[in-house]
Amino acid sequence: MRAENQTALVTGASRGIGRATAIALAQAGFDVAITARTVIDGDPTSLTDDGMVLPGSLASTAAEIESLGRRAVQIPLDLLDRDALVPAVESAISGLGHLDVVVNNAIFVSGGGPKYFLDTDPEDLINQMWGDLTAQLLLLQPQVAHMITRGGGTVINIGSGSGKWKLKFPIGQGGPQLAYCASKAGFHRAADRLAFEYGDQGIIAFTVDPGFVATERTKMVTELGEIAARGVEPSIVGEAIVWLATKGATTEKNGSYHEAQAIARNLGLLPPLPETD
Repeated sequence: MRAENQTALVTGASRGIGRATAIALAQAGFDVAITARTVIDGDPTSLTDDGMVLPGSLASTAAEIESLGRRAVQIPLDLLDRDALVPAVESAISGLGHLDVVVNNAIFVSGGGPKYFLDTDPEDLINQMWGDLTAQLLLLQPQVAHMITRGGGTVINIGSGSGKWKLKFPIGQGGPQLAYCASKAGFHRAADRLAFEYGDQGIIAFTVDPGFVATERTKMVTELGEIAARGVEPSIVGEAIVWLATKGATTEKNGSYHEAQAIARNLGLLPPLPETD
């Protein structure tokens, strides 16, 4: 199918990687359904703990998509609202007519930045594991079931190096919290199992590690400043994801794990890594 006839769902698209990916998909000719908690700029879900307002919302991302001549379907969604998960996917399908690509990017965001394990509120541990793993699987079921009825589709799950590597950065210096590592490590297994179980029914699935990214949140939240300092702009990650969802879907091994910044370097969006002796 031609890209201009295709549709996509991107979760967590009010800002950051999700917003950048949704816009990059629209630039590639996709109509896009988007989910997020922040519906309009400045609503309470956009406030940081110290009262700063994070830019971005469903409305502003939709406006950018529509300015590119593509359709945007806005779907408010909180990952912790179990009863809203399946209906959100159904709304994307009904709003666009079908789904060719899904990018599962949304994550649970607790107050402040990462905390050491013993300093983490038990409720945040539960919410992290639910939002970043269980809710993702519940979203995947209707996504994949719909795609199978159409003969296939591409699923891209946003992972993290935190779930794959033993990162040696302390909390406050780019280090992730334990529950985030555990949830992402579990989520990483989804793509290869989907490829194994449903690849013969047209399902293509990948896990993408975006690396450090200088999102609106990492730039504004003090505890995340080290991530922003090391990070690339979200637009670069968005373009890499779109390449994987389109051209890469025909060349890369089904179920495989990819580093978005490595894709970006291959596409000339980032300079090559310096050679080491």
